[in-house]
Amino acid sequence: MATSTLIQYLETEQKDGFGATVAVGADSMNRRQVETFIAAAAITLGQTVSLDASQTADGDKAIKVKPSDSGDTDLVCPVGVALAAAAIGEKVEVCVRGVCKAGAAAHAKGDVLTVTGTAGVLDTTAAATSPAVAISLDGATPIATVFVRGAF
Repeated sequence: MATSTLIQYLETEQKDGFGATVAVGADSMNRRQVETFIAAAAITLGQTVSLDASQTADGDKAIKVKPSDSGDTDLVCPVGVALAAAAIGEKVEVCVRGVCKAGAAAHAKGDVLTVTGTAGVLDTTAAATSPAVAISLDGATPIATVFVRGAF
C-alpha cells in the first residue's frame, strides 16, 4: 500500500508564521491511514467499502471498490470507510485504519462492527464469520465515530 505509517504527527497545536499558537485539528494524521481506490459503483461519504471481486482483471479487483454488502459474495472483503462521496470511475479516499465517521445501525459504544446486508452500513448483528471492520467509539447512529481495524 502507498500510505506510510512511519511518521505520526502527534501535536495538537503549532506556531504560525507570526509566532501565534494555532490548533492543528483533531484530524491531523490522528494515526489514520488512507488509501485511494476507484469507485466501481456510486459511493457516499461514510459507507464501508469492499474490494469488488466481480471485476475481471485481478488488478481491478485490488483497486476498485463498492459499498460493502454481506449478501453479495463479490463485496465481502471490506477495506475501510469512504472519506468522501464518489461516482463510478472516480477516485475515492478510504480510511483503511484509524478514526473516522461511518454509517452504522443501532449499536453500543465499544461494539465490534462488521458489514451487513444494507450496502455500506456497519452493524453488530452479523455471521460469526464476518470480518471485524471497526470498533465503535461512541455508539451513535446513523453516523458513528469508529476506529477502523487495519486489514493491511
